[in-house]
Amino acid sequence: MNGLIHIRNGSTWSALIVLVIAAFPVFSQTAAAKLSLKEAVDTALSKNVHPKIAESAVKIAAEKVVEARKGRMPFIQVSQSVVRSNNPVFVFGSLLEQGRFGPSNFQIDLLNHPKGVFNFRSIAGVQFPIFDQHQTRFRVKQAEKGISQAELQIEAVRQKLRFDVVNAYFGTVLGTEMIKVSADAIRSAAANRKKTKDMVYVGMTTEADLLAAEVEVANAEQHRLEAESNLRTITTSLNLLLGDSADRSLELSGDLKEKYFPLADRDELIRIALQNRPDYQRAELAAETARIQTDALRGQKLPRVEAFGNLGYSSPYITNGSSDYTVGVNLTYTIFDAGRKSRTQQAAEAVSLAGLEKQSLADSIRLDVIRALENYKLARSKIQVSIKSTAYAEEALRIVQDRYKFGLTTFNEVIRAESAVVAARQNILKARYEYYVGYASILLATGQLTDVRLFD
Repeated sequence: MNGLIHIRNGSTWSALIVLVIAAFPVFSQTAAAKLSLKEAVDTALSKNVHPKIAESAVKIAAEKVVEARKGRMPFIQVSQSVVRSNNPVFVFGSLLEQGRFGPSNFQIDLLNHPKGVFNFRSIAGVQFPIFDQHQTRFRVKQAEKGISQAELQIEAVRQKLRFDVVNAYFGTVLGTEMIKVSADAIRSAAANRKKTKDMVYVGMTTEADLLAAEVEVANAEQHRLEAESNLRTITTSLNLLLGDSADRSLELSGDLKEKYFPLADRDELIRIALQNRPDYQRAELAAETARIQTDALRGQKLPRVEAFGNLGYSSPYITNGSSDYTVGVNLTYTIFDAGRKSRTQQAAEAVSLAGLEKQSLADSIRLDVIRALENYKLARSKIQVSIKSTAYAEEALRIVQDRYKFGLTTFNEVIRAESAVVAARQNILKARYEYYVGYASILLATGQLTDVRLFD
């Protein structure tokens, strides 16, 4: 034996291979899939807390409808009381209720100074509305409007959440691309510094150019730090929208590529917004609810008719007592109600207020559409300008670098030209981001942000 391990057969080789594989991570597994915008939105809709809050409001509104409809059902109560007293009237009435009143109870002394008695009184009572001034019908209508309003609120919350995800998603894509641009700027600045240092060493330039190169590197590093900070912030925002931990690392499949979004003219967009916006539809429902309240107050001028019935049982010791019943119909008509006029005026003012709020909201919606449209047009124009400026900046940099080689310009001119290229590349990225978000803003302002696959 010379220190070598001899493998005698194939089975030993197989065991060795298994051990080696087990000792190291398996890198052949499929890498984690990148997160698309649609997947991000679907995750947010299922895990974010805001849609759940709105859904709870719908459930509450639905229960209010059930409660309102129960107004047509009978109202049943059961009560049990135990009372002991020597009050003459109480004793007299309790003995009659219990069926124990006899000739001896007519004695004057016993009538004036009776002994205390127990009365176990059990009552089962029922009330049934025959005509309730249409109040149940009005309450049901109001509750049903409440469900519709809550459902519209869910849609508004979902559209706003989609917009927030689009904003954060492409903000993360922008942040990633900005870091790449900053990294390129750092590499270029570092190369300039090395080249300048070599030129200073051989006496072809001065220390001033080296200092300028150092400043260029420092500025590029500062821009990179700012880009990394912005990316961390927007990624945290996206993670929280998705219902995940703030520091989760995300890999996105989206990009800020050239894309054309078809768009209607301004008047058509405003018409669509007034037709589709959930908040505007809720304002219309609020006006209808106010009118229903006015009708309900008018209904209170009518008489109210109820049937009722009671079944009672009285005994001295829970058992061996006597039962009784009462049935009847009750009609109530309010001749004078000092607060009715004020309530009617309040309801009328509420109808007027709901109409004014609807009108104000319509103006606000028009402004939202116009603002979103102008921002979208501005971003689209910025893209065209940025593409041209990037080409001009790159050509200018090439010319300045050639001139610098032959000593026809200064190093500061080279730095300024390189900074112009970096700024132009950043501007086109920002313009594309604003273009995407601007289109999402138009969809949100018109109540159409229901499908984010338009951004694919």
